[in-house]
Amino acid sequence: MSNAYSEAAVRPPVKTRYDGVMLFLHWSVALLILVAFAIAQGRGLVPRGPERTALMDLHRSLGVLVLALVALRLVWRAVSPPPMAADTAPLLLLAAKAGHLALYALMIAVPVAGVLMTQANGHPVSVFGLFTLPALVGEDKAFGHTLEEAHELLGTGIIVLAGLHAAAALVHQYVLKDGTLSRMLPWGNR
Repeated sequence: MSNAYSEAAVRPPVKTRYDGVMLFLHWSVALLILVAFAIAQGRGLVPRGPERTALMDLHRSLGVLVLALVALRLVWRAVSPPPMAADTAPLLLLAAKAGHLALYALMIAVPVAGVLMTQANGHPVSVFGLFTLPALVGEDKAFGHTLEEAHELLGTGIIVLAGLHAAAALVHQYVLKDGTLSRMLPWGNR
């Protein structure tokens, strides 16, 4: 048996695309964040009352779901590392890693701040009416107000960073032509 053949048999194939689990988690989280953000921005269009309360309950439930899916993403990312682009410049690789780290931090921080804010304002966090999260903080309106400001700022930050992330993917795909976007699209080249 030749040495080249035995090395090829031992080495796993190089991944060129994200797997189906990561594709599902990526696009589900992206959609949930956009819907939760749209609800938060549009809540003022709904008069105070049961409809607005239901809308904000949905917003909080989506946030908790984002947090759960991000936790699954982190576990899956450890189990199934993402594909690496061939010949990526070190500075671009560093920027991509920093951007992903910031996105993960925000995908955790935004819902955590939202849950803590709601609880500090004296309200329970019900998740789709199925269960209520245990209280992590006691009622403290001043702390709740601080968390509300942080939640809104971080929420805007995640939308801005996600927009930059999408723009970078488009630059990679259509300017650098390195196939970065196709690796994350469900219908991309396999």
